Amino acid sequence: MMRIDKAKKIAQILKKKYKINNIDYAIVAGSGLMDAVVDLEDITIVPYKCLGMPKSRVSGHSGKFIVGTYCGKKIAVVSRVHYYEYGDMSKVRLPYEVLAKLGTKKVILLTASGGINKTFRVGDIMLISDHINFTGQNPLIAIDNLKFISMTNAYDRDMFNRMAKIADENDINVRQGVHIQFLGPSYETNAEIEFAKSIGADSVSMSTVFDCIICNYLGIKVAGIASIVNTFTDNNENLEHSKVLSDAQKTCQRIKVILSELLKE
Repeated sequence: MMRIDKAKKIAQILKKKYKINNIDYAIVAGSGLMDAVVDLEDITIVPYKCLGMPKSRVSGHSGKFIVGTYCGKKIAVVSRVHYYEYGDMSKVRLPYEVLAKLGTKKVILLTASGGINKTFRVGDIMLISDHINFTGQNPLIAIDNLKFISMTNAYDRDMFNRMAKIADENDINVRQGVHIQFLGPSYETNAEIEFAKSIGADSVSMSTVFDCIICNYLGIKVAGIASIVNTFTDNNENLEHSKVLSDAQKTCQRIKVILSELLKE
């Protein structure tokens, strides 16, 4: 009960003090992907610390509620918290519980990801059609209102098809595929990537799957876009987060075009 009460309290602050409510779309910008967010008007920025919310300890995540309007829609841009940062799933759930209390209808998850599919190249964009949870965890374990939820349409098919059509209309090459989440914070070994490939994964990150599960539980429709920031090789060079941030920039403008059209609906 305490976790839900905290989300309710934060939502009440956002409603009463900051006049934030009735969100049409929320965008969760992964590492290095803030520049993919559409240009908002009438912006209100509320740091997580002002709301008693945990801020991500990973560079590239703003730790703020950014709310504004775009083409008559109310848009929120929020930061995710990764399970590996605190080892506390209630912190992972909290931003989405708050969004649900604000009436959020749809969430778009952006994630900087590794390309498992051997045809992928750095700078590719992948629309997420489905996912594999390979973390050994589930964000709904021990949640107060325990219920079983269907994940057969985890990523909303209407939004997926609309993004694919927008990309085609704007001559933006996009991939489509299955995303897998490992727990992190270590990157995957070559053997783990080979295994992920063998079970049908096309991209990998340390997030997104948990976010999607939580949103489906809360009744929020989900779309997902993976920005491919490194690719599979048998002898991959050492990965660094700074390179993830810089390579994510290569996809921002193309993702922004897709979002700018999607959010008009």
